[in-house]
Amino acid sequence: MFRNLVWILLFFSFNAFADNTTPQPPSSTELIDAHAEVMTDIEATGKRVVQMEVNWEKATSEMTRDLIQQQFVSDIRTTTGLVNNFLDQVKAVNTPEAIGLGENVVNAENRFFEARLETAASDLRKLFEQYEKAKADDQLLVLFNINEFYAYINWLQTERLDNLNLLKSWKVDTAAAQQKLDQEITLYAEFMAIYLRNSTRQKVLLQAELKSLPADARSSLENKIATQDRLVRSAVANLRQIVIMMEEQGLPVDQYNELIFKTTGNLAEAVVNFDTLYTVIAGLWDDLIHWFKANMGGIFSRLFLFAVLMVAAILLARLVRRGISRAVTHKKARFSTLVQEFFINVGGNLVVVFGFLFALAQVGLDLTPVLTGLGVAGIVIGFALQDTLSNFASGMMILIYRPFDVGDFIEAGGVAGKVGKMSLVNTTIRTFDNQVFMVPNAKIWGETIKNITSERIRRVDMVFGVAYGDSVEQVERILEDIVISHPKILKTPEHMIRLNALNESSVDFVVRPWVKTDDYWDVYWDITREVKVRFDREGITIPFPQRELHFYTKASADQPGARVITQQSDIGLGEVEDRHT
Repeated sequence: MFRNLVWILLFFSFNAFADNTTPQPPSSTELIDAHAEVMTDIEATGKRVVQMEVNWEKATSEMTRDLIQQQFVSDIRTTTGLVNNFLDQVKAVNTPEAIGLGENVVNAENRFFEARLETAASDLRKLFEQYEKAKADDQLLVLFNINEFYAYINWLQTERLDNLNLLKSWKVDTAAAQQKLDQEITLYAEFMAIYLRNSTRQKVLLQAELKSLPADARSSLENKIATQDRLVRSAVANLRQIVIMMEEQGLPVDQYNELIFKTTGNLAEAVVNFDTLYTVIAGLWDDLIHWFKANMGGIFSRLFLFAVLMVAAILLARLVRRGISRAVTHKKARFSTLVQEFFINVGGNLVVVFGFLFALAQVGLDLTPVLTGLGVAGIVIGFALQDTLSNFASGMMILIYRPFDVGDFIEAGGVAGKVGKMSLVNTTIRTFDNQVFMVPNAKIWGETIKNITSERIRRVDMVFGVAYGDSVEQVERILEDIVISHPKILKTPEHMIRLNALNESSVDFVVRPWVKTDDYWDVYWDITREVKVRFDREGITIPFPQRELHFYTKASADQPGARVITQQSDIGLGEVEDRHT
């Protein structure tokens, strides 16, 4: 029961609230009075705004102008608010008499807007003239006023469009008013397009003039370019708003969208549709054809000049390589093969690079941004390629100190073999079993380098062991005969044959002849073979490593103990002898 009473009270409370909050349509008398009030306000506001516009033209201070402009914009918006409230009442009544009163107010407001637009257009032209005459410091303030006038004019045009759409919804004939508005918007768009083209052209001229000035004289012109760029961006933004209004009215806007795209280079700045995209592409194609026709002769002449200069640079590089090759390979120069190849390649490549840059400069390309970009890229690449630069530095050190040359047999960087070729980054080493290794120069220079063939002659170090029972004089005679009879052993420096050590199992002789570096292994292998053959022929023993082991057996009480001697080599047991003590 109590719940039902609560629901009933809530129901009546809601109805009472709805009755109190829902506005009631005005009566005919109230609507007529509201009509008279709105018409009077429009007339009064018009007089005040006219006076303020006169004061705005007479004012010399930008701050005073700004205050006056804010005041009359505020008055216009207040009047527009009253008009909109009245039109809402007309829509609520929606009778022929009410619509007639609403039409009267809309026409009065449109006349008021048209008068404001005429004055605003005149003031905007004066602002442009003032901008051209103003100093660089004052131009920015004038530009702010220009942007505010753009917004003001666009708002007035939007209000006129809304009023015309309202009259159309009331079935009022607006053909003449619509035609007049379309003409005004189109003229406004054409004016803005002309101004945008002129501003863009002025900016391009200033940028071209900037390139011809030295660096210390560019600051003032750069400020002008920045100001001109602000004008261009402001005109683009305003033209885009105009294009949006024209789109709503079904007016052609393709040429303005094409202008926006060509100015900004960004298709997103334009009001894009299929027709606009087609127009932009067609315009770009036409511009490309006209540009090609106008510059075809210059293009071919520059390409021909570039080709001629590059051919000349390549031929000059060949001559430079030949000249450097003759200089570094001269017998008095005494350069290593690595240094020779380095100077020959670097000299020729530098000529080609400088020839390429010179050719680009001659065909009209500005090399300043290219060189600047190369500098920045060099810093970035330097950080990214630290290991490569380390190899490069190590390669330079190898070229300067020349620890080895092409064709040398070396042990470096954990690889042993013959040096095939070398760059500033790595060295190619071919091992004795014909494997190719590319070793980073940093690894070679950072470790010990052993150059086996850097000297013209080498000493062959060999050790031969004989048995203790062999004659020392006979062994020395045989070794001397072998060394003297070999044709590749040098007589100077003199060879050496000495008894070197008395080892556990052998008497060791060292044999150290001198040979040419290229004959090292041939001599080593020949002498080793000949020593074995001669020792066998002469009865000289090359002993195995031997140890003498003594085994003692436990003897009985009536027999003496026995000692067993066993000679053991690395290949097995030798003879066994029993001895009784």
